[in-house]
Amino acid sequence: MTAGMMLKTTLRNGLRVVLERQPGSPRSAVCVHYGVGYRSEEPAREGFAHLFEHLMFRGSASLPPGRFFEHIHPLGGQANGTTHQDYTDYHQLVPAAALERALFSEADRMRAPVFTEETLAEQLDGIEEEIHQAVTARPYGGLPWPLLPGVAFERFANAHDGYGRMDRLREATVADCEAFFHAHYAPGNAVLTVVGDHDPDALLTLIERHFGDIPARPFTSPPELHEPDPTEDRWQTCNEPGVTAAALALGYRLPDPRQDLAGYLAHTVLAELIGQHGLDGLQAVSAGCGVFGPLDARDPDLLVITALVPPMVPPRHAVAAMTDRWAAWADAPDLGQTRPQAVQRLITRHRREHAGAYPRSRALGRLELLFGRAELLDEYPTRLAEVSPEHVAAAARRLGTAPKGVLVMAPGPTRTRPAPAPGPNSVSEPASAPRMESGPETDSGPESMAVSPASAAPSSSPSPAAARPLPPLGAQPPPHHGPRCQTTLADGTTVLAVQDRRSPLVELRFRLPLGALGWQHPDAAEALVRLLAGRGGAAGHLIEATGGSFHLTTDGQWFDVTGYTTPELVGVWLDRLAALTTPVRGPLPTSGRPPRPHAPDAAMDTALRRHWLGAGRPMTTPDDLGTVQRSVLDHGSGWLVAVGALDPELFTADVGRALSDWPTASPTSVTVPWAPGVGRPTTGILSLHDNDAADDIRLTLSAPEPAGDTGAAARYLATAVLCTQYHSRMPAHVLHGAGPAPTLYAARDVCLDVPRAAIRATLHQLQDPAKAITAIRETLRTFHDSPLTSAELEPLQAFCAAQLLGAFDSPAAKADLLRDSLSAGRPADWAERLQELLPQATAAEVAAACTALYPIEAMDLVVLGRPGPATAVCDRWKETAESTL
Repeated sequence: MTAGMMLKTTLRNGLRVVLERQPGSPRSAVCVHYGVGYRSEEPAREGFAHLFEHLMFRGSASLPPGRFFEHIHPLGGQANGTTHQDYTDYHQLVPAAALERALFSEADRMRAPVFTEETLAEQLDGIEEEIHQAVTARPYGGLPWPLLPGVAFERFANAHDGYGRMDRLREATVADCEAFFHAHYAPGNAVLTVVGDHDPDALLTLIERHFGDIPARPFTSPPELHEPDPTEDRWQTCNEPGVTAAALALGYRLPDPRQDLAGYLAHTVLAELIGQHGLDGLQAVSAGCGVFGPLDARDPDLLVITALVPPMVPPRHAVAAMTDRWAAWADAPDLGQTRPQAVQRLITRHRREHAGAYPRSRALGRLELLFGRAELLDEYPTRLAEVSPEHVAAAARRLGTAPKGVLVMAPGPTRTRPAPAPGPNSVSEPASAPRMESGPETDSGPESMAVSPASAAPSSSPSPAAARPLPPLGAQPPPHHGPRCQTTLADGTTVLAVQDRRSPLVELRFRLPLGALGWQHPDAAEALVRLLAGRGGAAGHLIEATGGSFHLTTDGQWFDVTGYTTPELVGVWLDRLAALTTPVRGPLPTSGRPPRPHAPDAAMDTALRRHWLGAGRPMTTPDDLGTVQRSVLDHGSGWLVAVGALDPELFTADVGRALSDWPTASPTSVTVPWAPGVGRPTTGILSLHDNDAADDIRLTLSAPEPAGDTGAAARYLATAVLCTQYHSRMPAHVLHGAGPAPTLYAARDVCLDVPRAAIRATLHQLQDPAKAITAIRETLRTFHDSPLTSAELEPLQAFCAAQLLGAFDSPAAKADLLRDSLSAGRPADWAERLQELLPQATAAEVAAACTALYPIEAMDLVVLGRPGPATAVCDRWKETAESTL
């Protein structure tokens, strides 16, 4: 099987298998889709598919409760599950070395999950909280899902609430769970998908080893979903307190993609046009095909439009105006121009979203289960490109006359919601019957390979399975960036280009330090970014019209441009970048006090920069935004990274031409008033009071890094030893108090032009912040009193090495890694070399790095919160510092 080629086969127990090789991927994605979703639920069992998704993580014959994630979390992987209309999927992303363990765990719960009264009660509580957060606790909760299907459909399977009712769910028993498993979780009702860099023959052997002896058994047929098209609009109105505008959700029946894929995709293009251009008289318009996304369900599904209706406009008038608008869409003279742009945006977005192994595995499995055609994932761009203006016009005309479901949430004194869909109703609902299936035969599109698994006799009630040993970890291939070229331009900008063919796009990142003026006045830098973002011109329009991105941001430290585009438009993207130095004119923000940034961390870092810059440097005030622009952009010495479908050497040459007029760096334009450890301001305790802040207290402890190798493995491990994950010395539970678990992590970054080590924490209102700050100080002291041991270090070395692999998951992730590495003063191959260096670091070296990076008595404390609690934290830190002198 060559790179990128798909292999499909079916085991004798009915399990369908889809494999795709992704060369160079250091992590592997394993996904299992089962042909059971909330439309498979019987009356009085609403929400059971979602409940069962939760239960499948809570224990199996070989992996008792709590052990499922043992091969995932310690290795920086991820796992989750989701419930949709017609399927439930379980997905894992793990280092390639842990592939067999991922297969083992999925096979174990397919073979023999374990249900207990304790896990059932625990998951019911979790689901109740999930429903509360997703529906009850947010404005317009339930719009569009799970309420809109109940308006647009009549059949119970299509119309009912997939979350269900908690009073009914709490009546579920362990026996009910076992019955649901045997009815739906048979191998013949599932698709296993694996994407990664693995030899297909060896991979099939592993799959056969773990899945081949799972007995085939009957499973319940998919429910009957078809119902007649509505003959008139269906309306449902309910009330929502605390809002000023009515919200609408409209659901139009979509063509069946199995029968009319071109018509279905025409509606996808039309939805993109609606989302891009909006609808007259409505606000916050959003449109998309599918309740959960395009090609995510069997027929019937909905084109969903949501919008806000301006006050004083009756919702029925707004809907009538929208309906009349479809004729204008169909006859628009510029449809021949807007359609290709919408198609290209959809194609670009699709290719970018499916560049990594994880999203590809989920999409391939979904398309194979629902339509028997995993290969549709890569055919999708071509099929979209075939959608003509006539197709889109026909879709618009259809919407102009098609009956629809309309859900209105209007302002009202109390919250009201539609009644739940009743059980068997006016549409005939035949009973389901168990049957044997082995899955659809593979077609001649993808490469197929015969497999000869061990015979598996059908069994409707298998005996309890014995526990099996967890397989060992395999060999881990080292991560690799790929072919690359690095150069430095005359203006001091470092350019790094890396070839990565997983996506036919180019990811681009450009970064500059804000410089002293920008660090002192982050509000002015933010105003400059807004002004420059609005000056895209023809280049910016072309990039956005074709689905690319050119996004300017600042976080108080950096001036960043983040984007992506097709290889053909890279030159246009670079022209847009070069135009940023075209002089601007604009006044500075006029507010008396700079607004606090939305991100609390940025607010605390701004205060720290001003404190550090305050030593011997008076605060300067820029004259206008042109002064800020020159201060930020004219000093050069930035970093430009490109990753994707490019020739590295040709790209660097193109950059040199595009940025030939970029201002040459001024050697004295950016300085800090002190070198690390020399002439540094007195250690500070900074309290930022905000009466409008939430009840949480946020704090940051910072210290400049000592001079030396910023890429040393010992320093990298030091952050993990402190408080990166659950093996660290300062896990979140050391912050005393009740309520939600606080957040706590250590990091290394750049502040001003200085490498910095930091600890950040968020303390919730029910916790004692004074005790928490004491706990942090005491933990830092343990590195003096309790030497780090090799046994303590080894799991952290494994975790860090595996977690770092995630930066190679996609071209976008790789581009972010390289930008962050270069701007922190690290070489381009830093992450590659670190994989070899991490296991070599000794406990003594890491302990020394901890004390050097996080010196207790030489760290600045910044606290953000309401005056009383913030002051208490500062006072306690000062008291504990004085008590140790």
